Amino acid sequence: EGPKIYANARFTAGTPSDVVASFLDELNRTLDETEADLGGDLIVLDVTRLGSASTAGRASAQTAERFGSIQVEMTSPDAREVRNKTFMREWRDRITLPAGIETFTLSESRTGPPGNDIDIRLTGASADILKQAGQDVAEQLKQLPGINAIEDDMPYGQEQLIYKIKGQGEVLGLTVNNVGRQLRAAFDGRLVQIFQDGDDEVEVRVMLPDKERNTLATLENFMVRIPQGGSVPLSSVVEFEARRGFDVLRHTDSQLAIHITANVDTKLNNANTIIADLKADFLPELSQRYGVKAGFEGRAEDQAETISEMKQGLVLAMILIYLILAWVFSSYGWPLVVMAAIPFGLIGALFGHAVMGIDLTILSLFGIFGLSGIVVNDSIILVTFFKQQREKGIETTEAIINAATHRLRAVLLTSLTTIGGLTPLLFETSRQAQFLIPMAVSISFGLMFATVLVLLVIPALLSVHESIAEKFMDRSMVAKES
Repeated sequence: EGPKIYANARFTAGTPSDVVASFLDELNRTLDETEADLGGDLIVLDVTRLGSASTAGRASAQTAERFGSIQVEMTSPDAREVRNKTFMREWRDRITLPAGIETFTLSESRTGPPGNDIDIRLTGASADILKQAGQDVAEQLKQLPGINAIEDDMPYGQEQLIYKIKGQGEVLGLTVNNVGRQLRAAFDGRLVQIFQDGDDEVEVRVMLPDKERNTLATLENFMVRIPQGGSVPLSSVVEFEARRGFDVLRHTDSQLAIHITANVDTKLNNANTIIADLKADFLPELSQRYGVKAGFEGRAEDQAETISEMKQGLVLAMILIYLILAWVFSSYGWPLVVMAAIPFGLIGALFGHAVMGIDLTILSLFGIFGLSGIVVNDSIILVTFFKQQREKGIETTEAIINAATHRLRAVLLTSLTTIGGLTPLLFETSRQAQFLIPMAVSISFGLMFATVLVLLVIPALLSVHESIAEKFMDRSMVAKES
């Protein structure tokens, strides 16, 4: 976890700034109460911003009168017992949301991949449909435990007048673009000249006076030029519909899109489990109902991409290990016996995560990669000694017993020294080192399991390998004699 906590509020469009300021004052009051109730000396600095909101997951802030935010800098995580999740939970319980607020989120800065724990992307052709689908996703997430900071990036804006051309206007040759250009020129202005004033460039725009631009009556009396020449009243060729629009419309791959983001309290829920459940049931039904496409971005997308690449890397690593062992042993069969210990380590790694109550992460998989090489070393110690015994003419069973007994100390020392070196990391309380714990769990627990199973299973596999080899040898000798 990081040292910063963000509180962000977004009110409905048109909300006066004094309403936002009043809510920010209430947030500051509850912030002080939370710190006092949790023992004090937790906050180094807090900054209140009126008209601006930003979160840990965003690169830039949103600015408008209806936004407000508080950025809280906590003391170092190593210098306090109260965790960010606990502080945020206690603070949230004290906050009463006022009327007119659209979204309110509490989030924290974190190390690791950027983005939110859950980032669902919906794409489609209609902004209204996307917004409704996004609201359904948000409602679904609210029903799950441990979900917080739910928001979307398509906020409602102020009331807008949406126009469409009447039949009479179409007969006169008017189009939406034609009327739009005339309205834009009248209300936003048309650039007619740029002149130099010293080092500055001054733009000259022609537009309606401010008094006329700010009244609806101007629209009713506005005259529209028609292609054939002349002009007609706007109200006679255009039909207006009052509708609440959107502040921001975003596109992904040239398609209109909305992102619904949320964070997960890992003590109450698991982001990977939530994403899997949404993919299995909710999102397919949502896509069918609204005709939108659903996908994931943020940490989920990065993790899926990384895991996909690691699968390819795992296959390549296994091939390289096999080729190296085949070259060393000058055999196609012995490498398979040696590599049979790798699945045992995987079982131990998974068991270790379950015992420690730790989710399987990318670093856990890196640990499993390293574990594979260490486990193979234990197997090589046994197999090499067994081969030496067989080359001396010692019978199979006796050679297996000798390998297991004489190499027991070497196998145990190889494993125990590694496990002993990683054990302090398993119980590390420093927040800066805890992200390495999943990797340490994979290696230490996997090695613990694999060491025991190597001493029990590898000798059995050696016996099976020798039996198969003897059968092939007998068949080849019979074939030669015949």
